[in-house]
Amino acid sequence: METMDVFQHFMSHELNSLNYSLAIIPTVLIPLTGLAVILSSVATIIASWFGIKLKTEGPKQLLEVLLTKKVLISAILLNFLFWGLAKAYTYAKNSAVPLTYISYQTKGMAKTSTTSYENSPTRAHTFFVPESKPTAFNTITEKWIIKLPKGAFRSVTPSSQSLFVGVDDGKVYDIKALDGSINRTFYVGTQVTTRPVIYNDKIYVGEGNHETHHARVYSYDLKSGLYHNAFQTKGHTEGQPIIASYNQELSMFVTAGKDGIYAIDPETMKTKWHNYDGHLDATASVEGNKVYTGSGKEKGLAFDRSYATVYDFSSGKVIWKKELPLSNWMHPLITNEFACYVLGEIYTESNVGLFYCFNKNSGNVAFSLPFNAPLVGKPLLLKTKTKEMAYVSSFSGEVCAIDIAMKVISWCFNAGTVKTKYALSSVSYDTKRHLIWYASLDNGLFALDPDEGKIIKHWLPEDNSLTPWKKTLASVSIVDDSLFLVDLKGFVRRLDLN
Repeated sequence: METMDVFQHFMSHELNSLNYSLAIIPTVLIPLTGLAVILSSVATIIASWFGIKLKTEGPKQLLEVLLTKKVLISAILLNFLFWGLAKAYTYAKNSAVPLTYISYQTKGMAKTSTTSYENSPTRAHTFFVPESKPTAFNTITEKWIIKLPKGAFRSVTPSSQSLFVGVDDGKVYDIKALDGSINRTFYVGTQVTTRPVIYNDKIYVGEGNHETHHARVYSYDLKSGLYHNAFQTKGHTEGQPIIASYNQELSMFVTAGKDGIYAIDPETMKTKWHNYDGHLDATASVEGNKVYTGSGKEKGLAFDRSYATVYDFSSGKVIWKKELPLSNWMHPLITNEFACYVLGEIYTESNVGLFYCFNKNSGNVAFSLPFNAPLVGKPLLLKTKTKEMAYVSSFSGEVCAIDIAMKVISWCFNAGTVKTKYALSSVSYDTKRHLIWYASLDNGLFALDPDEGKIIKHWLPEDNSLTPWKKTLASVSIVDDSLFLVDLKGFVRRLDLN
């Protein structure tokens, strides 16, 4: 009896399992049958391309076809073709626009001007502190705000009542400082990443980022509004070109990423000399007959090396070259005794920054000061008769003052928020009011006392009638009692100090 119970239980279980199977099999077979039909169809199509007669049916047909010599060779060739097309697309996408097209576009936008534009051959970063009592102000008023099609990476260049700004949409805009209206535009075609340079009624701009190759520095005639000339490199030209002179010789110095540094004639745009000593994104600094540069690790090359190099102004001969412990992304700061570099890694995770100084004549290491984040802003130097103070800004939005003679950090102020990351703005000096201005990434505008680091003013447009503060990487441009700012969303503001 016990045996029969067990048998009945077993049979009952088997019958139940069979019922489950009968319920499942049709559900499973439907997609498998569909897949088999698809594979068979694909096999038939491929076989017909190569004139192959199929011997079996179903998925085996596809395997039979794919393993033939003709198909394997064709697949390899197709892979190379698609790889080549992808590479060609990337190459074309990251290259400069043809000059004929730039000239054509510029002609369509050209507007003449009778203005004589003030020269702005570089962004000033060394100032002598006035001995007179600085002018005070009480309020900051937003005079006007405009919206450009895209944002800007660098600050505006003021010149003769105009503001020139390079924008990510591949154009340079000439904006009226008085009311924010757009005078005219100059066509570049690719992302304009440099602060414009003005010299002898011409405007010069570079282009691109680390993916860009064969980028140029362009010149446009400010009188006619037309394209004038261009200088071709093999790299990208996001480091601001500068124009300097020594012994009545005039040169423009162009840093071109992996293509090193060029000295060129700013009128003819012809090469005088060319050197390569690392990946150069930082603007060069010039003092007398010396051209100072610093290099950084190229994007994607973690084991690349960085260097501080000094060249002879006229010949390009290396005067001295020293390895840097970290990457340099901004111009060297030249003091009475030292050549100092702001250092830090931006393409790898890092919480380290250095202010690193060499004896500017011998190239021997003089001193270094550590920071808790990479130093990425353009350094600034304020001089009195007895003192030199350097001002730097970091990836985390911190602004610090350094006493050069004492070789110590005097003060630091964090202008960021807990969410601040990738702050790239630089400090600006207000000679009229003896203030340090800093446009934070996400926390508004700060005016700081350069001697003690105290907040003199914090401006954040919280009023609903004002456009909220957007992400800002560009530094403040100062003209008398007005401040000009541009952000990553393309908003340009004029703020008046009263």
